[in-house]
Amino acid sequence: MSPWDGPIPQPTDGAECGLLGLAGTILVNPIAGKGAEYLCRIGNRPRQQERDPTAPDLIVALGAGVTANYQTYTARDSFYHVFHSEFVVPLDAIPLDGLLLTVLDRDGSQPEVIGTVRLDRGQLVTAARSNPLLSLGDPRGGLQRLELVVSALTTPPETTTAPMNVRSGTVPANFRPIRAGEIVDISATGRYRIGSWNGAWIDPRGYPNGVARGYNFDNEPFRSAPHGSGLAMVGSADAKTGHSVAPCTRFVSRASGPLVLGINDTEPGNNEGSAQFAVHVRAPTAAEWLAGRTAPCLAR
Repeated sequence: MSPWDGPIPQPTDGAECGLLGLAGTILVNPIAGKGAEYLCRIGNRPRQQERDPTAPDLIVALGAGVTANYQTYTARDSFYHVFHSEFVVPLDAIPLDGLLLTVLDRDGSQPEVIGTVRLDRGQLVTAARSNPLLSLGDPRGGLQRLELVVSALTTPPETTTAPMNVRSGTVPANFRPIRAGEIVDISATGRYRIGSWNGAWIDPRGYPNGVARGYNFDNEPFRSAPHGSGLAMVGSADAKTGHSVAPCTRFVSRASGPLVLGINDTEPGNNEGSAQFAVHVRAPTAAEWLAGRTAPCLAR
C-alpha cells in the first residue's frame, strides 16, 4: 500500500468529538469546554492507537447538488475501514447524473479527495433487487475499492419515548441508530429546576430572556439556546449534528449514529425534576433530502 500522508502525523482540528457545520459540510466544530463530556460520552469512538500516520483520515460523503450533503465520521490513519454508516436516499431525489460518492482524506480543515464514483438510479435499483453488494473504485485517484451494500427501505415511520431525570444531563434514546437522510421529529415536555441558585421551575423551553446562558454548552446551536432547554444530538465521533428542542425540533439528519437527548446545562448534578422526549423518525421526501431541510416543527 502506497503512503498517502507523510510519516509525521498530519495536523487535524482536534475534533475527535465534534458537530458538523450547519450546511452539512466536512468542517467540524470540536465539542469542547465545560460540560463537553456530557455531549461526547455517547456515540463517541476512542482514538485508534498504533496506527500508521502515513495512512489517510478517511471520510465517505454522499451528495447531490449543493445542499444534499451527508457523511460518515472520520476513520483516523486508515487505508481500510468498515463504517457501518447507513444513508437513506429517495429514488426520486437521484438526479440524472446520479449521486456522487466521495472518499476524502480529512487533514485539518481542507479535506483532500482520494476518489469519487457516480451512482445512477438504475444501478442502485438493480443492486437492491438482485445483487446488493456493489464494489466500486476510481482508478484515476487513490480509491482502489469501495464496497457498498444497497437495500430497499421497508421500515415504516417509527416512534419512541425517552424519560430522563434532569440530573443526568444527557441520555441515549432507546432507539436504533438514526440513518443519514432520515427526518427526525422530537418534542419535549417536563417540569424541572436548574441548579440550586434559581427556585423557578421551568419546562423544556428553558429560561426566558437569555437568563444564565453562561451555563450553556459552548457549541452552537446550544450556546444561543435558552438555558435549561431541551437538546438533541445525532451521530458518531466527529460527525454529529446538534439541535435545540425548545420545546420541539424537526430536521434532516446529516450523519448516521446514536440519538442523544438532554438538557442544555453544563452542571446537571444539582438539577431537580424530569423531562420526557417523544421521537418520531421517518424517511424523507425527495424535496426534503435534496434541500437538506424540512418544515419546522409545530410546538404542541
